[in-house]
Amino acid sequence: MNTSDNLKVLQTLEKQTICNYFEKIANAPMQKLTLFSILPYTAAANLSDPHYVVLLNQPLVLASLNSGKAEN
Repeated sequence: MNTSDNLKVLQTLEKQTICNYFEKIANAPMQKLTLFSILPYTAAANLSDPHYVVLLNQPLVLASLNSGKAEN
């Protein structure tokens, strides 16, 4: 194999890996959690400053991305 052929194979493998990663992330069950900072003197929630966090309901989806056993 030529060096350019090896480079094309590596680029194809990288693209496939990225596609598999995005597919697993997109199909994983998720939920959005909204957190609010607090006001300094009253300690009330500052509703004008939301922070969003995405939670994966099945974290083994990320662990299975290495194409091996998830519980190794």
